[in-house]
Amino acid sequence: MTATSEADVKAGKERNRQRAALRKTIFGRFGRSISVSFWVMVICFLLLRLSPGDPVRIAAGADATEAQIQEMRHRLGLDQSYLIQFWTYFRDIFKGNLGVSLFSGRDVTEILGTHLPVTLMLIFLSIFMALVLALPLALAVALSKRQWVTYIFRAGTAISLSIPGFFLALIGLLFFGIKTTWAPAAGYVGSFPENLKYLWLPALVNCGSLVPVLSRVLHSSLMDTLDEEYVETGVIRGVRKIKFYWSYLLRPSLAPTVVLLSYMVGVMIGGTVIMETIFSLPGIGRELITAVTGRDFPVVQGIVMIFGLIVVFFSFTGDLLGYLLDRRVTLS
Repeated sequence: MTATSEADVKAGKERNRQRAALRKTIFGRFGRSISVSFWVMVICFLLLRLSPGDPVRIAAGADATEAQIQEMRHRLGLDQSYLIQFWTYFRDIFKGNLGVSLFSGRDVTEILGTHLPVTLMLIFLSIFMALVLALPLALAVALSKRQWVTYIFRAGTAISLSIPGFFLALIGLLFFGIKTTWAPAAGYVGSFPENLKYLWLPALVNCGSLVPVLSRVLHSSLMDTLDEEYVETGVIRGVRKIKFYWSYLLRPSLAPTVVLLSYMVGVMIGGTVIMETIFSLPGIGRELITAVTGRDFPVVQGIVMIFGLIVVFFSFTGDLLGYLLDRRVTLS
């Protein structure tokens, strides 16, 4: 066997070993994601039961007799132990049954199917806007190589982070929704692309907390990448600008930004709840506030479970994308 053949065999074995390690890591992360989702359900279940207030008395109304309240409590299974209640809830999830709202009588799956698309559209539009704004901003500052530009960039991002999102939302609603009517002040149309008219302003405000953080992290990564020898090699070789910006600068620098973005989805969901309330969007965040206020156990549990699954999905996907963009990133 020649030296070249031996080298090819060793390289093949090394690739197979790396693929096996990657598959093992992915399955491990998937298992941990399921575990996290389970504990989210457990914590939400316990917090609802331990918080003050009786959902049955609220749902039954002030005129209900004690016998009617007890009958309703028994019908809903809320007179059983917490362990039995949780087992019933956990078992019904695998049957596709998330329960029925204590107040409206609607299936929780129906509520999610009606309101979840609005929230998901708002989240994805916020992520898209954040990337569109953060990528060129960080790239322009990194390539400028002027100290005063960097100072202005850092000061601007710090100021942006100090402004509350709800304040920006109210200012935006006042200016764009009332004064200029560029965005509707209320209402919603569910069909695409007409719904973008109602979503662009809350999405822009919602991404306001993402752009400063993402741009600063990406700027830091770009500055480290610019010191690499292969970047200077690309300049000397005269690589086309588009290929140079993507292959030599952005792709090696994007991994930390993508991972950070995936972990900030939870923060974005909290902002989405606020945006839906201020802009009167019929999303799942508004339903969550209504359900928590009315102690509607099934609706709260269903929404929190969906939010938990969204966060887990994005964190898992972000780690995987970060690894694919830069193999130096480890999937822990």
